[in-house]
Amino acid sequence: MRLQNIFLLLAYLPVVLSGCATTVVTDQTSAEQREWLLSGEALEGVSANAVVLPDDDVLSMTDDMIRFVIEATEGSKTESGKIKALLGALVDSDGRLFILEPTATFTAAETFERGRANCLSFAGMMIVMLRHLGIQADFNEVDVPQIWDMRNRNTMVLYKHINVVIDPRPGRKQIADLNLAEYDSSYRQRVISDRLAVAQYYNNRAMAYFFEDTIIDAFRYLAKAISLEPDVSYLWANLGTLYRRTGNLRAAELSYRTAMLSDPTDLIAISNSARLYEILDRQDLAQELNRKADYFRSRNPYYRYRQGMNAFLNQDFEGAMDHTKAAIRIYPREHRFHFLLGTIYQKVGNERKAESSMRKAIEMSTDAEQSARYRSKMSRLLSSR
Repeated sequence: MRLQNIFLLLAYLPVVLSGCATTVVTDQTSAEQREWLLSGEALEGVSANAVVLPDDDVLSMTDDMIRFVIEATEGSKTESGKIKALLGALVDSDGRLFILEPTATFTAAETFERGRANCLSFAGMMIVMLRHLGIQADFNEVDVPQIWDMRNRNTMVLYKHINVVIDPRPGRKQIADLNLAEYDSSYRQRVISDRLAVAQYYNNRAMAYFFEDTIIDAFRYLAKAISLEPDVSYLWANLGTLYRRTGNLRAAELSYRTAMLSDPTDLIAISNSARLYEILDRQDLAQELNRKADYFRSRNPYYRYRQGMNAFLNQDFEGAMDHTKAAIRIYPREHRFHFLLGTIYQKVGNERKAESSMRKAIEMSTDAEQSARYRSKMSRLLSSR
């Protein structure tokens, strides 16, 4: 999967993992503690009265946007025709091509005006335009294979993906994505509410300020995100990271704890808590959390796939096979896992199993171009021995 061709929602997280439940750190955080965390009082030199939460108009249309939609679709009589015409006008006609930037999180109106977008920004703009035409459209969160980016020595970034699911009529759903060639319907996905999408907008803007060291604005936008979706664990985990950056370790601990209470499977919070307890010299908790993190990594199919790929590149074919088979056991519907396994079998000389695994990958892939690439690779690999 090519990073430069994926347009992703940014959720800036120091560790990127997923897994199942943990029983570590079960102390509750009280309503008063959460209120304190969101007040800003824990930040040096800030009083609660000084923190004003933003109120960006995230999903609104300007007169220019309305005119654009009307002109782009005036020759189309059907809903499908209007959808096609609008998509074509946005990315094809008159040289209007959006510059695709993972960090370009804007409101729908700003996205239209600036011509720059990440997947969340583009989805928001597209959704309000479709809804203006009376067409049902919603945010669709897609579990693409995890992509990590090292923003600095201490911080990893998780890129998540959002596109648009269009449902003009029951049973006729369509996906609108900035790069549909990279989208795969086999990925786990779900429609999310406008409220959650807007919270993710505020989270993205917060993290942009975070990396600029504009801490007060980062806090304001993150507190706004949490006020919209107080049970989303990664928002609290990000707040913990902000507090850790500013040196308030007690506030960081409470934030991470709240994240784990919201979602006991959140390894971002678990891993960050482990690091925090190492700093606090609470090695017993740190070690237990690290053990849990190691276990959960092993339960992440894409982590095992990545480990299998690394072993394969290092010609450790036995290790590559172990990791790849583990990934398939956890999530058997991912065609990439099967094709890698087939490639490993080909390397160790088992052509029958190699062909079987590669054919499974071809059958599972829902993209014609991807299937054609698999067939070409299979033919080349199996004829090379």
